[in-house]
Amino acid sequence: MTVFHLKVIALVTMVIDHTGAALFPYQEFFVLRVIGRVAFPIFVYLVAEGFRHTKSPGWFLARLGAFAIISEPFFDWTLRRADIPWGVDFFNNTNIFYTLFLGGLAITLYKIADEKMWLLTPLPVVAAAWLARWFSTDYAAYGVVFIFAMYWFKDFNKRVAAMVLLCLWQQRWVVQAALRYWLLDVPYARAVDTLELMLIPATLVGVVLVLLYNGKRGPGLKWFFYAAYPAHLAVLLLIRLNYF
Repeated sequence: MTVFHLKVIALVTMVIDHTGAALFPYQEFFVLRVIGRVAFPIFVYLVAEGFRHTKSPGWFLARLGAFAIISEPFFDWTLRRADIPWGVDFFNNTNIFYTLFLGGLAITLYKIADEKMWLLTPLPVVAAAWLARWFSTDYAAYGVVFIFAMYWFKDFNKRVAAMVLLCLWQQRWVVQAALRYWLLDVPYARAVDTLELMLIPATLVGVVLVLLYNGKRGPGLKWFFYAAYPAHLAVLLLIRLNYF
């Protein structure tokens, strides 16, 4: 499985997820959100791979930052249901490109610090994670740490093990809720339904797909995958405004 195949799967599952969030924000369509859990681990892995192999980390960062800004209005209007056109907030509850940018920034600054100022190597990750929390990015500090971990672990087996642990950490609330209800009998604890439990294996599907990665790029279409993020949000917004 090439980078191209992974990008297509991540894009499709993300669109399914956002369709559920934008058009069907009700529990009976939660299955769409479950399917969407596949996307994030793949995007994280591919961004880390990109920074591992790119010859122009500055341009890579610039692209991520530019699309963070371009995508934010569509993200706010479509998924946050902000007022059109003045409800856009570039500093709060921000889109996934902010997280990818900050994760890439942590990697880039780490590489500089590791070569020249090794005592400062933890600082870029801490600073980027703090910024992710400050901007309330999608996946916040967790997302930044996930991206950096995928870069920092050079051994593939260790990288996959970290990926599994971080995916399980993402869905820890499901396990906690289930334990409270089924084993600990905590008063007022609510039952966890089957779809919510499926969040865990759905997230781990992304790990399985990464295991099938053969290290090849496949067809490029780099700009298509960048543009697809704001474009699909714009389409969902038009559908919601006209039919929902």
